[in-house]
Amino acid sequence: MFFVTLVVAPWAYGGTTSQSILVINLLLGASLLLWLIDLAIRRRKPKFPMLLLLLIAALLVIGSWMVINARSIYDPEFGTFSSLNNFAPHAPGSFDYTISLAWMIRATLLFGAILLVADLSQDGKGLLHLWGVIAIGGGSISLLGLLQKASGAEAIFWHRPIYGFGTGTSFFATYYYHGNAGAFLNLVLPLTAGLAVRAFGTPSGPIIRSLGLTIFLLNLAAVAANTSRGAQLIAGLILLALLWQLGPHIFRRLSRSEKNVALVGVGAILLLLYAIGTASHLEQPISRWKQSEDLSQDTRLLATRVALHALPDVGLLGFGPGTFRAVFPFLNRDQLASGSWRFLHEDYLQTAIEWGWAGSAIWMLLFFGGITAAILSLRKREAREWSWRRRLTLPLVVIALAGVALHALIDFPLQIESIQLYAAVYLGLCWGSARWNSAR
Repeated sequence: MFFVTLVVAPWAYGGTTSQSILVINLLLGASLLLWLIDLAIRRRKPKFPMLLLLLIAALLVIGSWMVINARSIYDPEFGTFSSLNNFAPHAPGSFDYTISLAWMIRATLLFGAILLVADLSQDGKGLLHLWGVIAIGGGSISLLGLLQKASGAEAIFWHRPIYGFGTGTSFFATYYYHGNAGAFLNLVLPLTAGLAVRAFGTPSGPIIRSLGLTIFLLNLAAVAANTSRGAQLIAGLILLALLWQLGPHIFRRLSRSEKNVALVGVGAILLLLYAIGTASHLEQPISRWKQSEDLSQDTRLLATRVALHALPDVGLLGFGPGTFRAVFPFLNRDQLASGSWRFLHEDYLQTAIEWGWAGSAIWMLLFFGGITAAILSLRKREAREWSWRRRLTLPLVVIALAGVALHALIDFPLQIESIQLYAAVYLGLCWGSARWNSAR
């Protein structure tokens, strides 16, 4: 059920619509319920670091308090707040009870996914199955996006365009915004590359090898065909990191004759990517790189400036989980940033506004603490005795999380549920690696 959720999440419009969010939440909730039932039947305690559990508990306490002590409900039609009778008027509380409640339900499910994966990662076969499912999800979305580009689709799933929503070059695959699509493709790119390397580095059949290489090539071509410049720039950095991580390993395993064959294969792959790019209208992303923009008039930077000016007022616990779209119009009273804003194109500032100084600090510990835990695990002496799949997977997960962390500086990938889910899976692997040992 959890693996089904990982495949369905990006296909259900990436979790960017209310209906798709509900579907993902229901599937994820069912997965966690089955996991808890399994633990009860086996009378087994899940394995994950205690620090991870403490960080999740702290975020649940803060978020739940903000919901319970909510100050108001936001009316988006009239742009007003309706006051609520909370039991601690002078204490922090959410500015929108409804949004914060919905966000905390989602957060609870995502926290459960982190714990589930941390426990699942203790089993080598479970880790391999998870790796394959991530590659299938990323490869299928890549294929859909390339087919839509090649056929000149005007909207997602070749639907008839409605009032220009999700049309033109702003969408890719199932994502209405190409920046979100690029963030998802970058998130799965290291894992698809690693799977291709593993297929050729272990005794595998020709079908497995061709499938692993095909998924990686589709993922790489989709990154090139997508029109998000920020995502492509980050993808370039990810590829450099992959060459640094995987290149020496591949080079050492190949004999001289195999290296010559590999060079010919790389040339053939480049020609294949060029052919795919031509069929997928690669000229569109190239033309976007040629465009020049006046950064001083970029509304995203203006909105970021408004958020920076509001930081002194966020307090210890912020305005409430998920309340950015409700409070930003009031922070933007001077209309420095025109238009309506559902998300700020800077995830860290949006987190600070919604969760305050204490909440955002714990979020940072959860995210970057997971990356740190993975790096420390790789440096342990016991890591030399891990299976190759573990030694190969964990650095790739760190690279993927580092990529989405960079993307969060210029966009809002960590506000999209499918990307949140995959990031939660990677964090589960990172935190779970602290409990890996050679005996298992």
